[in-house]
Amino acid sequence: MTASLPEKKALRREMIARRDAMPPAERARLGAMLMERVLALPELARARSVLATMAIGSELDTGPLIARARAEGKTVILPRVGGKPKRLQLYAVEDPARDLVPGVWDIPEPDPARCRPVTLSEVDFALVPALAIDRRRYRLGYGAGFFDGLLAGRGAKPYCVTALPEAFHVDTLPAEAHDVPVDLVISEKS
Repeated sequence: MTASLPEKKALRREMIARRDAMPPAERARLGAMLMERVLALPELARARSVLATMAIGSELDTGPLIARARAEGKTVILPRVGGKPKRLQLYAVEDPARDLVPGVWDIPEPDPARCRPVTLSEVDFALVPALAIDRRRYRLGYGAGFFDGLLAGRGAKPYCVTALPEAFHVDTLPAEAHDVPVDLVISEKS
């Protein structure tokens, strides 16, 4: 199903408004439950490297995943927006408190002067952000196509997971040829 740009923009606005409207305590409770389920995944336990994003605003707090990966000696990989055309570039981050700088939209990103660049083939496990997800495991992102561009053509690696409360699960999202489904969707019910 091909969606019009206005339709996708409207869906994004609706999902952001829905997420922002959640009471902070409920958002924190659901986020902790979702993260607990992510942290229990055998695919994560087997992974030697983990791709995540730094959460901003009302997004799922990825701090526990990053902390666990570091504590277990896994390589933590974070994206940075760069290049021409703009795309996600991946970097291994040893210490998020020291190695991140404000990036696009003030999202903390790896400082390329301090962090080693890596390729997607080096990533074993990825927690992929989304505003919404459908039953086919297609996600609705913020609209720049950065993650779909990064994941296009991936093989069995990395194992990609999206964690979202049920309130952000829909039957069908508009999908385009460049959209890439994730391997697993986690909610408070699954």
